[in-house]
Amino acid sequence: MADEAVKVERHPNYLTLSLNRPEKRNAINRPMLEALDRALTTVEQDKSIRAVVFRGEGRGFCSGLDLRDIGEIGTGGVTPDKIFRRLRELPVPTIAAIHGDALTGGLVLALLCDLRIATHSAKLGMTPARIGYLPTYFIFRRFVETVGPANTAEIMYLADPVDAARAREMGLVHKAVPDDQLTAAAVAWAEKIAGNAPLSVRAMKQMIARVVSQAFEVEHKDLDELGNNVRSSQDAKEGVRAFLEKRKPVWKGE
Repeated sequence: MADEAVKVERHPNYLTLSLNRPEKRNAINRPMLEALDRALTTVEQDKSIRAVVFRGEGRGFCSGLDLRDIGEIGTGGVTPDKIFRRLRELPVPTIAAIHGDALTGGLVLALLCDLRIATHSAKLGMTPARIGYLPTYFIFRRFVETVGPANTAEIMYLADPVDAARAREMGLVHKAVPDDQLTAAAVAWAEKIAGNAPLSVRAMKQMIARVVSQAFEVEHKDLDELGNNVRSSQDAKEGVRAFLEKRKPVWKGE
């Protein structure tokens, strides 16, 4: 339905999930998280679905978490972290079709897909440093797995979105296409995957995940505590206030 936070389109053997808050640049709020939760459950339970395409309605893919609702979506129930983890663990391949902005939580959503296609005009970036926040260890691990520590440092420290060419160079996206070819490119990959042997493809996804998991398995309780301290700091509160008030934040390092 048009008023759904996530539009679900069923094809013969794959699914398209469209983030549907175009007036808010598809910023993630609680209704969107709950809609994604329902859609992911469908994918997990329906073995006839062999691939999933994620896309955004309107001018961009996803601008990240809706900071106006940050208190509501950050704790309890269906949290962003829970959705991100479920997305990473889906049994079938996922494809992010990225146009416009894919920022912070939006880029994480795309990064947790198995394959990413971006338009030439797309902008991809992580901006937590601008508001005094810190992504979780789980997110940092995914970035390092995908683009390595040097490119992760560039993305995180500078907080400047990169274009599709630089994203392709980093390995952040697999393919860059003209703006009017994005849908066709994503559909072609989804249909190609769905046409392959489903047991083989599902097993391949498990193989890749297990290899990466063992390679990056380290103790990180202290980093989780560090992250919690940063996210609950006065600077973090000031960063969000400044963003919403459209002014430069005043950092105090506390």
